[in-house]
Amino acid sequence: LCRLLPARRDFMQTMTAEERAIMQAHVGYWTNQAAAGKALLFGPVADPAGGYGIGVIRVANMGEMEALRDADPAMRAGVGFRYEVLPMPQVVLGGAPPG
Repeated sequence: LCRLLPARRDFMQTMTAEERAIMQAHVGYWTNQAAAGKALLFGPVADPAGGYGIGVIRVANMGEMEALRDADPAMRAGVGFRYEVLPMPQVVLGGAPPG
């Protein structure tokens, strides 16, 4: 489980044009990772205490996760984003509800 934390709490409401371009590149990057089967899901979280992004990423080891993180345009931009990466040793997936 990854959490992308912006440099400021109100980032989602106050991002500049430059930051918006970085975020568009970030979404494109993770969309490609989803198409490749690495990102299972990702997206913004509208937390009233301060928005952030989350992703559930399928990797074999932390080195692979670190490489994906480091290649993210949000990280490469060097404007204050940081990741929290928390391994999930087991996952339970739900299916479609019966009906």
